[in-house]
Amino acid sequence: MKIEKLLVQLTAVFFLIYGVMFTFYPGIFSNIVTGGIPSTSSGFIDMRATYGGLSFAVGVLILLLSRNNGTLKLGLLSVAVVLLSMAAARTLGIIADGNPNKLMYIYLAAEVVPSLLAIVFYHRMGNDV
Repeated sequence: MKIEKLLVQLTAVFFLIYGVMFTFYPGIFSNIVTGGIPSTSSGFIDMRATYGGLSFAVGVLILLLSRNNGTLKLGLLSVAVVLLSMAAARTLGIIADGNPNKLMYIYLAAEVVPSLLAIVFYHRMGNDV
């Protein structure tokens, strides 16, 4: 069960770091990720809240689910749902909006691969959740 727990914890840490970075440095990290920055104060506020606050909250919740064997399976399911939802929306964006930078493909792979692992680990743990 160590690899399952590690996957959930690494996913949580990524969301925690992402949340902190976008809360405190939204312009810098927006530019790194997208090649641009918001052009209004409301754009920065929303970026801090959505990329920062929401990402941090997701990280905290996933980390809490990794703390014991009783909630670890739900943690794996959470990782799969969150990352596959992100991957689906990112894929839609790539198709609908076109011209993604290379980081969008790296993020897509970083969403799909761990989510598939989470699904495999989830099913290996049995049918109780």
